[in-house]
Amino acid sequence: MSRDLRTIKTNQIRRYRKKRYLRQRDVSRMLGLKQACDLYRWETGHKLPSLLNALKLSAALKCPVELLFWDHFARIRKEMYEQHSESKIHTFT
Repeated sequence: MSRDLRTIKTNQIRRYRKKRYLRQRDVSRMLGLKQACDLYRWETGHKLPSLLNALKLSAALKCPVELLFWDHFARIRKEMYEQHSESKIHTFT
């Protein structure tokens, strides 16, 4: 993961949680977390959830992972597109 991806602080977890009228405690229990503070850290962007927890969040909030972490997803897609474009340029020159 590039340094830029670790510095992104925004995600849509809180938005989709509120849309479903769920409290942090509710979602934490659904995910099997011991403490709601883990969810708080994810919502505020201080930490990223593991892949397993991101998938659990997706199921609990009924929202695709890429929408929950749109800024991360968009950055990854952009980096991949740029790398792919650069590799095409180098192979034909």
